[in-house]
Amino acid sequence: MDPAKKIRGTKSSLLKGKKIVLGITGSISAEETVKLSRELIRHGAEVFPVMSQESLKIITETSLQFATGNKPILDISGLTEHVILEEECDLLLIAPCSANTIAKIAHGIGDTTVTLFALTFLGSKPILIAPAMSESMWKNPVVIENLNKLRDLGINILDPKMEEGKAKLPDNDTIVAKSIAILNNILKGKNILVIGGGTEEPIDDVRVIGNRSSGKTSIEIARASFYLGGDVTLLLGRSEVIPPPYIKVERFRTVNDLISRREWMKNFNLIIVPGALSDFTVKKVEGKIKSNKGIKLDLLPAPKFLEKLRELYDGELIAFKAEFDDERIIREAREMISRYSLRFVVGNNLSEVKENETKIMIIGKEKVKIFSGSKFDAAMQILDTYIKGDV
Repeated sequence: MDPAKKIRGTKSSLLKGKKIVLGITGSISAEETVKLSRELIRHGAEVFPVMSQESLKIITETSLQFATGNKPILDISGLTEHVILEEECDLLLIAPCSANTIAKIAHGIGDTTVTLFALTFLGSKPILIAPAMSESMWKNPVVIENLNKLRDLGINILDPKMEEGKAKLPDNDTIVAKSIAILNNILKGKNILVIGGGTEEPIDDVRVIGNRSSGKTSIEIARASFYLGGDVTLLLGRSEVIPPPYIKVERFRTVNDLISRREWMKNFNLIIVPGALSDFTVKKVEGKIKSNKGIKLDLLPAPKFLEKLRELYDGELIAFKAEFDDERIIREAREMISRYSLRFVVGNNLSEVKENETKIMIIGKEKVKIFSGSKFDAAMQILDTYIKGDV
């Protein structure tokens, strides 16, 4: 029985039907490829390992056969495995990729199984390289020149993690996410900004008022946008959830922080705003208010961010509306669509929102789509609706 069969697709179907050649070279990070293979499979992929002779000094053929369910290719035989798999597969992922292998690919040398696969895939199928080496090698001008050659040839390069004087293999989540993005590039060319989390309006130099928000919905929308090939930036306020390492993150604190960045926001094709932005501000007191007696706070209406954004931004915009009554959500969402020229509004009934599960209404001018499930699946539904324009 295929040892990979039980786990295939258990996390998602984003790589369902996709076949990935995993090239493994002689870096100590090769020991990570069992876990990497399994993560690719959990998203639905079939993985075909190709091992250089140097990689066999670090990890065994048996380990990779167990991890993938396919016998690793160690040598090219009369079956011309490199030609057959180039025809059948969707992506060549070389992880880890040593400086030596980078140099050989850059100069058209195919004297190992991995470099021969690279030369076969180059120009016909996408290639993703995850380098791993010492920091001094990574900064070597010759290595930098070779990496630039590969980029010019259209090869995707993942930057390594710089730790302990080493350019380490990126974490498996990052490698898998980039593989998914390359193979599901529906939003390629879209520059997307997701604004999420809660605002914190200062009362004094210590205390704030704000809205309850975990930030999870915005993070899942950013993740889904990345998976679909978008160039994603997450502008995040207060959040209880740590964003994935492959998402570009900027931070904000207050509604006025957001408004001050409108000129920067003009650079984006699409802005999605699930953030829990405060409806009120308070006149800030310098220092710290003494806590030995009661105080009164005068709450002032906060500026309406969408209104201020539309003064400068004429791109595509998706907003959220949260209330406790479905009819009110739909009515007010349609008023928002008209007032702010929105693609659509995502409605949340606050009585039905849970930590990891949610129910959303995707509200257009005429139609309403209802979805219940995980916050990630809800994010995918939102983006699917945006892509298809069917609401």
